[in-house]
Amino acid sequence: MSPQFPFDSPILLQFNSGLRELQNKLQELIEKAEKEIREFADLGPQDAVDISCFNSSKESMFADSSRNRNQLRLVQRALERIRDGSFGICASCEGAIGLERLQAVPWTRHCIQCQEQFEHGRRQDWMTA
Repeated sequence: MSPQFPFDSPILLQFNSGLRELQNKLQELIEKAEKEIREFADLGPQDAVDISCFNSSKESMFADSSRNRNQLRLVQRALERIRDGSFGICASCEGAIGLERLQAVPWTRHCIQCQEQFEHGRRQDWMTA
């Protein structure tokens, strides 16, 4: 049996809207980064100094792109939880995730108490939850 969403529809709609905006922004950033990486790679390094700068810039672009992709996955999963009714329900204890926590980290899957336990290594079901 799936727990019921702990918030009313207007709050749920606000989260959905905010997450969709963030999803669009992240997709735009990823597309822009991919284009820049392609353009940057087409230039190619010219000498030893260029090679060093090229590698450093390339690594930075890939790191930013990777962070944005990870963030996008978290946002997409939160949107899925809104659709399936599990948004706002802790994946570990199945209690409600506090509104303030969701406002700060709307893609979170865990209430603050479970998150703290995970961070301190007290919960063993972190990867399975």
